[in-house]
Amino acid sequence: MRAYPIYELTQVENLRHLIDLRADDNPNGTAFFYTGDDGDVKTVTYSRFRDDVAACATYFMSQGYREGAHIALLGVNSYEWLVTFFAVCNSGNVILPMDARQPVENTMKLLVSGDCTTLVYSREFAPAISAFAANIPGFKGFPMTEAASWIAEGEKLIEAGDHSFAEYELDVDKMCALVFTSGTTGVPKGVMLSQKNIASNINQACGNYCLEGPGLSPLPMHHMFGLVVGHLMVFNYNKPCYIVTNMRNIMKDMQIAKPKCLFVVPMIIETFAKQFRNLGKRAGGQLTPEMVKSVCGGNLSDIICGGAPLMPMYVQMFRQFGINLLNGYGITECSPVLAVNRVHDYLDGSVGPVLHGCEVRIDEDGEILVRGDNVMLGYYKMEKETEEAFKGGWFHTGDIGRIEDHYLIITGRTKNLIITSSGENVSPEELEDKLLADPAVAEAIVYEKDNVLAVQIYPEPEAHAPEEYFKALLDKVNKGEPVYRQMKKLIVRAEPFTRNSTGKIIRALIK
Repeated sequence: MRAYPIYELTQVENLRHLIDLRADDNPNGTAFFYTGDDGDVKTVTYSRFRDDVAACATYFMSQGYREGAHIALLGVNSYEWLVTFFAVCNSGNVILPMDARQPVENTMKLLVSGDCTTLVYSREFAPAISAFAANIPGFKGFPMTEAASWIAEGEKLIEAGDHSFAEYELDVDKMCALVFTSGTTGVPKGVMLSQKNIASNINQACGNYCLEGPGLSPLPMHHMFGLVVGHLMVFNYNKPCYIVTNMRNIMKDMQIAKPKCLFVVPMIIETFAKQFRNLGKRAGGQLTPEMVKSVCGGNLSDIICGGAPLMPMYVQMFRQFGINLLNGYGITECSPVLAVNRVHDYLDGSVGPVLHGCEVRIDEDGEILVRGDNVMLGYYKMEKETEEAFKGGWFHTGDIGRIEDHYLIITGRTKNLIITSSGENVSPEELEDKLLADPAVAEAIVYEKDNVLAVQIYPEPEAHAPEEYFKALLDKVNKGEPVYRQMKKLIVRAEPFTRNSTGKIIRALIK
Protein backbone atom coordinates (compact mmCIF):
# COMPACT_ATOMS: atom_id res chain seq x y z
CA MET A 1 0.00 0.00 0.00
CA ARG A 2 1.08 3.58 -0.49
CA ALA A 3 1.32 6.38 2.04
CA TYR A 4 -1.17 9.25 1.80
CA PRO A 5 -1.49 12.60 3.61
CA ILE A 6 -2.47 12.71 7.27
CA TYR A 7 -5.88 14.10 8.27
CA GLU A 8 -5.85 17.67 9.53
CA LEU A 9 -7.82 18.96 12.52
CA THR A 10 -7.35 21.98 14.75
CA GLN A 11 -4.39 21.10 16.95
CA VAL A 12 -5.33 20.49 20.59
CA GLU A 13 -3.10 22.45 22.97
CA ASN A 14 -4.22 20.83 26.22
CA LEU A 15 -7.16 18.91 27.68
CA ARG A 16 -9.09 22.06 28.57
CA HIS A 17 -8.65 23.32 25.01
CA LEU A 18 -10.00 19.97 23.77
CA ILE A 19 -13.24 20.45 25.71
CA ASP A 20 -13.61 24.08 24.65
CA LEU A 21 -13.09 23.29 20.96
CA ARG A 22 -15.89 20.77 20.87
CA ALA A 23 -18.28 22.71 23.14
CA ASP A 24 -17.81 25.84 21.01
CA ASP A 25 -18.12 24.03 17.68
CA ASN A 26 -21.01 21.74 18.54
CA PRO A 27 -22.54 22.65 21.93
CA ASN A 28 -25.70 20.58 21.49
CA GLY A 29 -24.06 17.58 19.85
CA THR A 30 -23.82 14.26 21.68
CA ALA A 31 -20.43 13.88 23.30
CA PHE A 32 -21.13 10.71 25.30
CA PHE A 33 -24.00 8.27 25.60
CA TYR A 34 -24.42 5.19 27.77
CA THR A 35 -27.02 2.85 29.23
CA GLY A 36 -28.08 3.87 32.74
CA ASP A 37 -28.92 1.63 35.66
CA ASP A 38 -32.58 1.89 34.69
CA GLY A 39 -31.88 0.54 31.22
CA ASP A 40 -32.49 3.85 29.45
CA VAL A 41 -29.88 5.41 27.18
CA LYS A 42 -28.50 8.66 28.60
CA THR A 43 -26.88 11.35 26.44
CA VAL A 44 -24.51 14.17 27.38
CA THR A 45 -23.83 17.13 25.10
CA TYR A 46 -20.46 18.79 24.63
CA SER A 47 -21.62 21.91 26.45
CA ARG A 48 -23.03 19.86 29.33
CA PHE A 49 -19.75 18.00 29.66
CA ARG A 50 -17.77 21.25 29.76
CA ASP A 51 -20.07 22.65 32.46
CA ASP A 52 -19.91 19.45 34.52
CA VAL A 53 -16.11 19.36 34.39
CA ALA A 54 -15.87 23.03 35.41
CA ALA A 55 -18.29 22.52 38.31
CA CYS A 56 -16.57 19.34 39.52
CA ALA A 57 -13.14 21.00 39.33
CA THR A 58 -14.42 24.04 41.22
CA TYR A 59 -15.76 21.76 43.95
CA PHE A 60 -12.44 19.94 44.40
CA MET A 61 -10.50 23.21 44.38
CA SER A 62 -12.83 24.48 47.11
CA GLN A 63 -11.87 21.40 49.14
CA GLY A 64 -8.22 22.47 49.04
CA TYR A 65 -7.04 20.41 46.06
CA ARG A 66 -4.84 22.86 44.21
CA GLU A 67 -1.39 23.16 42.66
CA GLY A 68 -0.37 19.58 42.05
CA ALA A 69 -2.48 17.65 44.58
CA HIS A 70 -2.51 13.91 43.83
CA ILE A 71 -5.96 12.32 43.48
CA ALA A 72 -6.41 8.64 42.61
CA LEU A 73 -9.34 7.41 40.54
CA LEU A 74 -10.58 3.84 41.02
CA GLY A 75 -13.66 2.66 39.22
CA VAL A 76 -15.29 0.97 36.27
CA ASN A 77 -15.92 2.95 33.11
CA SER A 78 -18.52 5.66 33.61
CA TYR A 79 -19.40 9.22 32.72
CA GLU A 80 -18.49 10.25 36.26
CA TRP A 81 -15.03 8.72 35.78
CA LEU A 82 -14.41 10.96 32.76
CA VAL A 83 -15.71 14.08 34.51
CA THR A 84 -13.41 13.43 37.47
CA PHE A 85 -10.40 12.77 35.24
CA PHE A 86 -10.80 16.04 33.35
CA ALA A 87 -11.68 18.02 36.49
CA VAL A 88 -8.49 16.95 38.26
CA CYS A 89 -6.15 17.31 35.25
CA ASN A 90 -7.55 20.68 34.17
CA SER A 91 -7.30 22.28 37.62
CA GLY A 92 -3.54 21.90 37.92
CA ASN A 93 -3.72 18.69 39.92
CA VAL A 94 -2.49 15.17 39.20
CA ILE A 95 -4.78 12.21 38.49
CA LEU A 96 -3.71 8.64 39.29
CA PRO A 97 -5.92 6.28 37.23
CA MET A 98 -6.04 2.92 39.03
CA ASP A 99 -6.60 -0.52 37.54
CA ALA A 100 -10.00 -1.57 38.88
CA ARG A 101 -9.17 -5.26 38.43
CA GLN A 102 -6.11 -5.50 40.63
CA PRO A 103 -6.21 -6.52 44.31
CA VAL A 104 -6.99 -3.78 46.82
CA GLU A 105 -3.60 -4.31 48.51
CA ASN A 106 -1.83 -3.47 45.22
CA THR A 107 -3.88 -0.31 44.82
CA MET A 108 -2.95 0.81 48.33
CA LYS A 109 0.76 0.25 47.58
CA LEU A 110 0.50 2.34 44.42
CA LEU A 111 -1.22 5.17 46.28
CA VAL A 112 1.60 5.23 48.80
CA SER A 113 4.31 5.15 46.12
CA GLY A 114 2.42 7.91 44.28
CA ASP A 115 2.24 10.15 47.37
CA CYS A 116 -1.54 10.04 47.24
CA THR A 117 -3.96 9.98 50.17
CA THR A 118 -7.15 10.85 48.28
CA LEU A 119 -9.23 8.35 46.34
CA VAL A 120 -12.29 8.88 44.15
CA TYR A 121 -14.00 5.51 43.83
CA SER A 122 -17.05 3.87 42.28
CA ARG A 123 -19.61 2.03 44.38
CA GLU A 124 -18.08 -1.39 43.63
CA PHE A 125 -15.15 -0.48 45.89
CA ALA A 126 -17.08 0.96 48.82
CA PRO A 127 -16.56 -2.20 50.97
CA ALA A 128 -12.78 -1.79 50.71
CA ILE A 129 -12.61 1.86 51.77
CA SER A 130 -12.23 1.03 55.46
CA ALA A 131 -9.04 -0.88 54.59
CA PHE A 132 -7.67 2.17 52.76
CA ALA A 133 -8.45 4.37 55.75
CA ALA A 134 -6.77 1.94 58.12
CA ASN A 135 -3.56 1.63 56.11
CA ILE A 136 -3.02 5.11 54.60
CA PRO A 137 -2.52 7.96 57.10
CA GLY A 138 -4.68 10.98 56.28
CA PHE A 139 -6.72 9.01 53.76
CA LYS A 140 -9.82 10.66 52.33
CA GLY A 141 -12.34 8.98 50.04
CA PHE A 142 -14.84 10.50 47.62
CA PRO A 143 -17.54 8.09 46.38
CA MET A 144 -18.50 8.64 42.74
CA THR A 145 -22.11 8.03 43.71
CA GLU A 146 -21.99 11.61 45.05
CA ALA A 147 -20.67 13.11 41.79
CA ALA A 148 -23.98 14.82 41.10
CA SER A 149 -23.73 16.65 44.42
CA TRP A 150 -20.12 17.72 43.68
CA ILE A 151 -21.30 19.19 40.40
CA ALA A 152 -24.28 20.89 42.02
CA GLU A 153 -22.05 22.39 44.72
CA GLY A 154 -19.55 23.52 42.11
CA GLU A 155 -22.31 25.21 40.09
CA LYS A 156 -23.41 27.13 43.19
CA LEU A 157 -19.84 28.25 43.83
CA ILE A 158 -19.45 29.45 40.25
CA GLU A 159 -22.76 31.31 40.39
CA ALA A 160 -21.59 32.96 43.61
CA GLY A 161 -18.48 34.28 41.87
CA ASP A 162 -15.89 31.52 42.37
CA HIS A 163 -13.81 31.68 39.18
CA SER A 164 -10.79 29.80 40.51
CA PHE A 165 -11.07 27.08 37.87
CA ALA A 166 -11.80 29.37 34.94
CA GLU A 167 -8.92 31.66 35.82
CA TYR A 168 -6.38 28.91 36.50
CA GLU A 169 -3.59 28.93 33.90
CA LEU A 170 -2.46 25.44 32.99
CA ASP A 171 1.23 24.65 32.63
CA VAL A 172 1.23 22.14 29.77
CA ASP A 173 4.72 20.89 30.68
CA LYS A 174 3.86 19.84 34.25
CA MET A 175 2.69 16.37 35.22
CA CYS A 176 -1.10 16.06 35.09
CA ALA A 177 -1.37 12.26 35.18
CA LEU A 178 0.59 9.58 36.99
CA VAL A 179 -0.12 6.29 35.25
CA PHE A 180 1.32 3.04 36.55
CA THR A 181 2.54 0.49 34.03
CA SER A 182 0.81 -2.87 33.97
CA GLY A 183 3.86 -4.69 35.33
CA THR A 184 3.69 -7.88 33.21
CA THR A 185 7.41 -8.48 33.68
CA GLY A 186 8.26 -6.55 36.83
CA VAL A 187 7.34 -3.89 39.37
CA PRO A 188 4.94 -1.19 38.05
CA LYS A 189 6.51 2.20 37.38
CA GLY A 190 4.75 5.54 37.73
CA VAL A 191 4.73 7.17 34.29
CA MET A 192 4.53 10.97 34.52
CA LEU A 193 2.48 12.45 31.67
CA SER A 194 1.89 16.14 30.98
CA GLN A 195 -0.92 17.98 29.24
CA LYS A 196 1.41 18.42 26.26
CA ASN A 197 2.13 14.66 26.16
CA ILE A 198 -1.53 13.65 26.04
CA ALA A 199 -2.71 16.49 23.77
CA SER A 200 0.06 15.82 21.25
CA ASN A 201 -0.86 12.14 21.07
CA ILE A 202 -4.52 12.99 20.46
CA ASN A 203 -3.38 15.18 17.53
CA GLN A 204 -1.05 12.47 16.24
CA ALA A 205 -3.64 9.68 16.43
CA CYS A 206 -6.30 11.81 14.73
CA GLY A 207 -3.86 12.39 11.88
CA ASN A 208 -3.61 8.71 11.00
CA TYR A 209 -7.27 7.76 11.32
CA CYS A 210 -10.43 9.64 10.40
CA LEU A 211 -13.50 8.69 12.42
CA GLU A 212 -16.76 9.02 10.48
CA GLY A 213 -19.32 7.87 13.05
CA PRO A 214 -19.87 6.80 16.67
CA GLY A 215 -17.01 5.14 18.52
CA LEU A 216 -17.11 2.43 21.17
CA SER A 217 -14.39 1.03 23.40
CA PRO A 218 -14.90 -1.61 26.09
CA LEU A 219 -11.34 -1.07 27.36
CA PRO A 220 -10.85 0.23 30.90
CA MET A 221 -10.43 4.00 31.03
CA HIS A 222 -7.44 3.73 33.34
CA HIS A 223 -5.50 2.26 30.41
CA MET A 224 -4.07 5.00 28.19
CA PHE A 225 -5.04 3.31 24.92
CA GLY A 226 -8.63 2.90 26.08
CA LEU A 227 -8.74 6.51 27.29
CA VAL A 228 -6.81 8.48 24.65
CA VAL A 229 -7.79 6.56 21.52
CA GLY A 230 -11.07 4.95 22.57
CA HIS A 231 -12.57 8.09 24.11
CA LEU A 232 -10.56 11.30 23.65
CA MET A 233 -9.84 10.78 19.94
CA VAL A 234 -13.54 10.13 19.35
CA PHE A 235 -14.37 13.27 21.32
CA ASN A 236 -11.88 15.29 19.26
CA TYR A 237 -13.50 14.11 16.05
CA ASN A 238 -16.84 15.52 17.21
CA LYS A 239 -18.44 12.07 17.16
CA PRO A 240 -20.59 10.42 19.83
CA CYS A 241 -18.64 8.15 22.17
CA TYR A 242 -20.52 5.28 23.77
CA ILE A 243 -19.37 4.43 27.30
CA VAL A 244 -19.25 0.69 27.97
CA THR A 245 -19.81 0.24 31.69
CA ASN A 246 -19.51 -3.57 31.63
CA MET A 247 -17.38 -5.43 29.08
CA ARG A 248 -19.64 -8.46 29.33
CA ASN A 249 -22.42 -6.46 27.67
CA ILE A 250 -20.37 -5.45 24.63
CA MET A 251 -22.48 -7.31 22.04
CA LYS A 252 -25.66 -5.75 23.47
CA ASP A 253 -23.97 -2.35 23.66
CA MET A 254 -22.99 -2.53 20.00
CA GLN A 255 -26.64 -2.98 19.07
CA ILE A 256 -27.44 0.20 21.01
CA ALA A 257 -24.47 2.31 19.94
CA LYS A 258 -24.22 1.10 16.31
CA PRO A 259 -20.54 2.11 16.22
CA LYS A 260 -18.57 2.94 13.12
CA CYS A 261 -15.33 2.02 14.87
CA LEU A 262 -14.32 -0.19 17.81
CA PHE A 263 -11.18 0.21 19.91
CA VAL A 264 -10.07 -3.10 21.40
CA VAL A 265 -7.19 -5.39 22.41
CA PRO A 266 -6.38 -8.76 20.74
CA MET A 267 -8.13 -10.74 23.49
CA ILE A 268 -11.44 -9.19 22.42
CA ILE A 269 -10.70 -9.90 18.75
CA GLU A 270 -10.07 -13.54 19.64
CA THR A 271 -13.42 -13.65 21.46
CA PHE A 272 -15.22 -12.08 18.48
CA ALA A 273 -13.61 -14.60 16.12
CA LYS A 274 -14.94 -17.49 18.21
CA GLN A 275 -18.42 -15.97 18.28
CA PHE A 276 -18.34 -15.47 14.51
CA ARG A 277 -17.29 -19.09 13.97
CA ASN A 278 -20.18 -20.26 16.16
CA LEU A 279 -22.51 -17.96 14.24
CA GLY A 280 -21.29 -19.54 11.02
CA LYS A 281 -21.94 -23.05 12.33
CA ARG A 282 -25.51 -22.10 13.26
CA ALA A 283 -25.92 -20.67 9.77
CA GLY A 284 -24.80 -23.88 8.14
CA GLY A 285 -21.32 -22.65 7.43
CA GLN A 286 -22.43 -19.69 5.32
CA LEU A 287 -21.18 -16.68 7.28
CA THR A 288 -21.62 -13.46 5.29
CA PRO A 289 -20.28 -9.92 5.89
CA GLU A 290 -23.87 -8.79 6.42
CA MET A 291 -24.36 -11.31 9.22
CA VAL A 292 -21.15 -10.24 10.97
CA LYS A 293 -21.91 -6.55 10.68
CA SER A 294 -25.46 -7.15 11.94
CA VAL A 295 -24.25 -8.63 15.25
CA CYS A 296 -21.85 -5.68 15.54
CA GLY A 297 -24.60 -3.07 15.31
CA GLY A 298 -24.91 -2.75 11.53
CA ASN A 299 -22.47 0.12 10.85
CA LEU A 300 -19.07 -1.25 11.83
CA SER A 301 -16.36 -0.58 9.24
CA ASP A 302 -13.17 -0.30 11.29
CA ILE A 303 -11.55 -1.80 14.38
CA ILE A 304 -8.39 -0.34 15.88
CA CYS A 305 -6.53 -2.92 17.94
CA GLY A 306 -3.58 -2.33 20.27
CA GLY A 307 -2.21 -3.18 23.69
CA ALA A 308 -0.71 -6.55 22.75
CA PRO A 309 0.47 -8.53 19.67
CA LEU A 310 -2.21 -9.46 17.14
CA MET A 311 -2.01 -12.47 14.81
CA PRO A 312 -2.23 -11.45 11.10
CA MET A 313 -4.77 -14.21 10.47
CA TYR A 314 -7.37 -12.17 12.38
CA VAL A 315 -6.70 -9.13 10.19
CA GLN A 316 -7.34 -11.23 7.11
CA MET A 317 -10.41 -12.85 8.65
CA PHE A 318 -12.09 -9.54 9.42
CA ARG A 319 -11.19 -8.18 6.00
CA GLN A 320 -13.27 -10.97 4.49
CA PHE A 321 -16.22 -9.57 6.43
CA GLY A 322 -15.65 -6.06 5.05
CA ILE A 323 -14.15 -4.76 8.31
CA ASN A 324 -10.74 -3.06 8.49
CA LEU A 325 -8.86 -4.47 11.47
CA LEU A 326 -6.09 -1.90 11.99
CA ASN A 327 -3.34 -3.16 14.25
CA GLY A 328 -1.35 -0.54 16.14
CA TYR A 329 1.37 -0.18 18.74
CA GLY A 330 1.84 1.99 21.76
CA ILE A 331 3.33 2.18 25.21
CA THR A 332 2.14 4.06 28.28
CA GLU A 333 5.34 6.10 28.32
CA CYS A 334 4.39 7.55 24.91
CA SER A 335 0.85 8.60 25.88
CA PRO A 336 0.48 5.88 24.37
CA VAL A 337 0.28 5.50 20.54
CA LEU A 338 3.34 5.32 18.29
CA ALA A 339 2.11 3.61 15.13
CA VAL A 340 -1.06 2.21 13.56
CA ASN A 341 -2.08 0.72 10.24
CA ARG A 342 -4.29 3.02 8.18
CA VAL A 343 -7.39 2.18 6.15
CA HIS A 344 -5.54 2.61 2.84
CA ASP A 345 -1.95 2.24 4.03
CA TYR A 346 -1.34 -1.04 5.80
CA LEU A 347 0.93 -4.07 5.91
CA ASP A 348 -0.35 -7.27 7.50
CA GLY A 349 1.93 -8.39 10.30
CA SER A 350 3.08 -4.84 10.99
CA VAL A 351 1.76 -2.17 13.37
CA GLY A 352 1.60 0.32 10.52
CA PRO A 353 3.22 3.68 9.81
CA VAL A 354 4.71 5.68 12.69
CA LEU A 355 2.48 8.62 13.69
CA HIS A 356 3.30 12.01 12.23
CA GLY A 357 5.16 13.98 14.91
CA CYS A 358 6.85 10.89 16.39
CA GLU A 359 10.45 10.04 15.60
CA VAL A 360 11.35 6.36 15.67
CA ARG A 361 14.65 4.67 14.97
CA ILE A 362 15.99 1.19 15.53
CA ASP A 363 19.04 0.84 17.77
CA GLU A 364 21.97 -1.44 16.99
CA ASP A 365 20.49 -4.24 19.07
CA GLY A 366 17.08 -3.89 17.41
CA GLU A 367 15.41 -1.89 20.21
CA ILE A 368 12.80 0.68 19.17
CA LEU A 369 13.78 4.21 20.23
CA VAL A 370 11.41 7.19 20.24
CA ARG A 371 11.43 11.00 20.43
CA GLY A 372 8.48 13.40 20.37
CA ASP A 373 6.14 15.61 22.39
CA ASN A 374 4.13 12.53 23.35
CA VAL A 375 7.04 10.95 25.26
CA MET A 376 6.67 11.02 29.05
CA LEU A 377 8.40 13.34 31.49
CA GLY A 378 9.95 10.34 33.27
CA TYR A 379 9.26 7.79 35.99
CA TYR A 380 7.99 9.17 39.29
CA LYS A 381 10.75 9.27 41.94
CA MET A 382 12.82 6.79 39.90
CA GLU A 383 15.75 8.86 38.66
CA LYS A 384 17.98 5.90 37.82
CA GLU A 385 15.28 4.18 35.77
CA THR A 386 14.43 7.45 34.02
CA GLU A 387 18.06 8.10 33.13
CA GLU A 388 18.40 4.55 31.81
CA ALA A 389 15.24 4.90 29.71
CA PHE A 390 16.46 8.11 28.05
CA LYS A 391 20.03 7.12 27.22
CA GLY A 392 21.35 9.13 24.28
CA GLY A 393 18.37 11.49 24.26
CA TRP A 394 15.94 8.86 22.93
CA PHE A 395 13.33 6.95 24.91
CA HIS A 396 14.11 3.23 24.93
CA THR A 397 10.83 1.36 24.60
CA GLY A 398 12.15 -2.07 25.56
CA ASP A 399 10.53 -3.48 22.42
CA ILE A 400 12.45 -5.01 19.53
CA GLY A 401 11.50 -4.36 15.94
CA ARG A 402 12.41 -3.24 12.47
CA ILE A 403 11.13 -0.86 9.83
CA GLU A 404 10.26 -2.18 6.36
CA ASP A 405 9.45 0.57 3.86
CA HIS A 406 7.61 2.89 6.29
CA TYR A 407 5.96 0.15 8.37
CA LEU A 408 7.01 -0.70 11.92
CA ILE A 409 7.18 -4.41 12.74
CA ILE A 410 7.43 -5.59 16.36
CA THR A 411 9.39 -8.79 16.94
CA GLY A 412 9.69 -8.97 20.74
CA ARG A 413 10.66 -7.31 24.00
CA THR A 414 14.17 -6.83 25.32
CA LYS A 415 13.05 -7.91 28.80
CA ASN A 416 11.69 -11.15 27.39
CA LEU A 417 14.87 -11.98 25.47
CA ILE A 418 16.32 -15.33 26.45
CA ILE A 419 20.12 -15.51 26.46
CA THR A 420 21.14 -19.12 25.90
CA SER A 421 24.18 -20.77 27.47
CA SER A 422 25.93 -20.40 24.11
CA GLY A 423 25.35 -16.64 24.19
CA GLU A 424 22.62 -16.61 21.53
CA ASN A 425 19.64 -14.24 21.82
CA VAL A 426 16.19 -15.80 21.44
CA SER A 427 13.03 -13.71 21.11
CA PRO A 428 10.28 -15.93 22.58
CA GLU A 429 7.53 -14.01 20.74
CA GLU A 430 8.84 -15.18 17.36
CA LEU A 431 8.54 -18.84 18.40
CA GLU A 432 5.18 -18.21 20.05
CA ASP A 433 3.79 -16.75 16.81
CA LYS A 434 4.67 -19.96 14.96
CA LEU A 435 2.87 -22.06 17.56
CA LEU A 436 -0.14 -19.71 17.68
CA ALA A 437 -0.57 -20.08 13.92
CA ASP A 438 -1.95 -23.56 14.66
CA PRO A 439 -5.74 -23.38 15.25
CA ALA A 440 -5.50 -25.86 18.14
CA VAL A 441 -3.30 -23.46 20.14
CA ALA A 442 -5.14 -20.78 22.10
CA GLU A 443 -2.18 -19.44 24.11
CA ALA A 444 1.55 -20.16 24.15
CA ILE A 445 4.49 -18.83 26.15
CA VAL A 446 8.14 -19.73 25.54
CA TYR A 447 10.59 -19.30 28.43
CA GLU A 448 13.82 -20.70 29.84
CA LYS A 449 13.81 -23.54 32.33
CA ASP A 450 16.84 -25.51 33.51
CA ASN A 451 19.00 -23.93 30.77
CA VAL A 452 16.79 -25.07 27.89
CA LEU A 453 13.84 -23.52 26.06
CA ALA A 454 10.45 -24.60 27.38
CA VAL A 455 6.94 -23.84 26.22
CA GLN A 456 3.57 -23.87 27.92
CA ILE A 457 0.53 -24.25 25.66
CA TYR A 458 -3.09 -23.73 26.54
CA PRO A 459 -5.15 -25.58 23.90
CA GLU A 460 -8.13 -24.18 22.05
CA PRO A 461 -10.95 -25.92 24.01
CA GLU A 462 -13.04 -26.59 20.91
CA ALA A 463 -10.13 -28.36 19.18
CA HIS A 464 -10.14 -31.29 21.65
CA ALA A 465 -6.54 -32.05 20.67
CA PRO A 466 -4.59 -34.63 22.74
CA GLU A 467 -1.12 -33.94 24.16
CA GLU A 468 0.45 -36.00 21.36
CA TYR A 469 -0.85 -33.43 18.87
CA PHE A 470 1.12 -30.65 20.56
CA LYS A 471 4.26 -32.80 20.81
CA ALA A 472 4.06 -33.30 17.05
CA LEU A 473 3.49 -29.57 16.53
CA LEU A 474 6.57 -28.80 18.62
CA ASP A 475 8.66 -31.22 16.56
CA LYS A 476 7.40 -29.57 13.37
CA VAL A 477 8.32 -26.06 14.55
CA ASN A 478 11.68 -27.19 15.92
CA LYS A 479 12.71 -28.75 12.58
CA GLY A 480 12.71 -25.30 11.02
CA GLU A 481 14.84 -23.76 13.76
CA PRO A 482 18.55 -23.82 14.60
CA VAL A 483 19.50 -25.93 17.61
CA TYR A 484 19.70 -22.99 20.01
CA ARG A 485 16.10 -21.97 19.17
CA GLN A 486 14.57 -25.43 19.58
CA MET A 487 12.11 -25.97 22.41
CA LYS A 488 12.93 -29.01 24.55
CA LYS A 489 10.20 -29.02 27.20
CA LEU A 490 6.44 -28.92 26.75
CA ILE A 491 3.68 -28.33 29.28
CA VAL A 492 0.06 -28.52 28.12
CA ARG A 493 -1.98 -26.38 30.49
CA ALA A 494 -5.47 -27.11 31.77
CA GLU A 495 -6.13 -23.43 32.51
CA PRO A 496 -5.50 -20.19 30.56
CA PHE A 497 -2.60 -17.92 31.52
CA THR A 498 -3.23 -15.06 33.94
CA ARG A 499 -3.63 -11.76 32.10
CA ASN A 500 -3.63 -8.12 33.11
CA SER A 501 -6.51 -5.73 32.43
CA THR A 502 -5.50 -5.16 28.79
CA GLY A 503 -5.19 -8.83 27.93
CA LYS A 504 -1.42 -9.25 28.17
CA ILE A 505 -0.20 -12.50 29.68
CA ILE A 506 1.72 -11.81 32.90
CA ARG A 507 5.01 -13.53 32.12
CA ALA A 508 6.40 -12.94 35.62
CA LEU A 509 3.98 -15.61 36.93
CA ILE A 510 5.22 -18.34 34.56
CA LYS A 511 7.58 -20.88 36.08
